[in-house]
Amino acid sequence: MEPVVRLLSDIVAIPSMNPMGRARSGEQYSEARLAEFVADYLRNNAIDVQIQGDARDRPNVIAYVDAGATQTIMLEAHLDTVHAETMTVEPFSPVIRDGRLYGRGSCDTKGSMAAFLTATTRLLGSGTGLRYNIVLVFVADEEYRFTGARRAVEHGLQATFGIAGEPTSLHIVRAHKGVTRWKTRTHGTSAHAAYPERGSNAIYAMGRVIHRLEEHAASLAGRTPHPLLGTPTLSVGVIEGGQAVNMVPDRCWIEVDRRSLPGESAETILRSVRNVLRDIPECECEPPYLSVDGMEVPEDTPVVRMLAEAIGQTTGEATIEAAHYATDAGIYNSAGIPTVVFGPGDIAQAHTDAEYIELSQLHQAVDIVSNLLRR
Repeated sequence: MEPVVRLLSDIVAIPSMNPMGRARSGEQYSEARLAEFVADYLRNNAIDVQIQGDARDRPNVIAYVDAGATQTIMLEAHLDTVHAETMTVEPFSPVIRDGRLYGRGSCDTKGSMAAFLTATTRLLGSGTGLRYNIVLVFVADEEYRFTGARRAVEHGLQATFGIAGEPTSLHIVRAHKGVTRWKTRTHGTSAHAAYPERGSNAIYAMGRVIHRLEEHAASLAGRTPHPLLGTPTLSVGVIEGGQAVNMVPDRCWIEVDRRSLPGESAETILRSVRNVLRDIPECECEPPYLSVDGMEVPEDTPVVRMLAEAIGQTTGEATIEAAHYATDAGIYNSAGIPTVVFGPGDIAQAHTDAEYIELSQLHQAVDIVSNLLRR
């Protein structure tokens, strides 16, 4: 088994599922074991390692290679995956079949992690000169609240530019939407369902809220589109309310997902929503529990040009595109580190019941990153 395939198999075999804010616990729902494995791998390859946080805090792993260069490149991937409860293949017993490696996280985004680690250690082991200093960043909690990337930035992460590893089919994503999520609640007065006039129905009030939000979403779709990303979107994804069918409900809540364009802020997004709901007094919008900015890196930015050149050396041609999902790259760009998204694997396989990665792309990713890093 080739080193990068063996490494990816070892990584996939370590569960690192994100609890996603639900009542899920145990070491399978933590990045701690995987962080320990990656840190040991780096130390065994004589690379300095720093752990940010502990098992309870769901740690990051940061490693630094000093090549004496004037510029530093960040290679980043997230440690966590989504849950594996409905998978139709063994999630943590990786299997290779028809040129694919199956298992939870193989595509999103442990394939990128294995490629970054293999390319770096292979070059260091061969004594090849490096074009850049390298900071390897492996973070927790990308799938839910992006707290790992925020922690890395808050602890002083610095780089000239960066690559956030995600399954892009080896394409360069230089722009993507952001996301802001929050809960909106309505409040009422409980009463016996036989006497509904004695209460105030929080679910009826939420019905008016949802209607207004649907109209607001339609107005967003009518805006002038961004040339790469189109228009912003809004979706109500979760609703819950009431206590029993024979009681007038005194409370109801929804979760809202708002996809944003580069330059939009959580403050302006919530301000516009509160404005359309201003005459529904029973309703309250909570502060966002998640907000990641959209990002756009110009096509002539050095990281785009150099990565495109490395891809061209390997596959013959680079594809540069945009995406509608959000990644850690939004956080790094907001912190002043021009960061694009790139990695092996197809986003269509991310989070699926039979997640896999094409091994040909995994090998190509190692070669591309090696071409990018070598002097």
